[in-house]
Amino acid sequence: MKHLITVLLLTAATTAFAGPKSLKDAGSGETSDGRTFNKIEVACHGSSDAREIIQLEGSRKWCLSDESYCGKKMRAAKKACK
Repeated sequence: MKHLITVLLLTAATTAFAGPKSLKDAGSGETSDGRTFNKIEVACHGSSDAREIIQLEGSRKWCLSDESYCGKKMRAAKKACK
């Protein structure tokens, strides 16, 4: 029982820090089909590589770079860190 509680606490602590650590403006770009977008680099806790989220021109939503998920900025950043 004691071991199970320790494992649960460690798992909860790890998932609490799995989110975004910082967001940094990374300029803008253009997709292969000609759409322009703004992009942000997301630094995640527990990972050294930065991930990107993009906002397509004319849209209020932020998307993962592969456009598999779109939503509010912080939700997209959290999804990028998973």
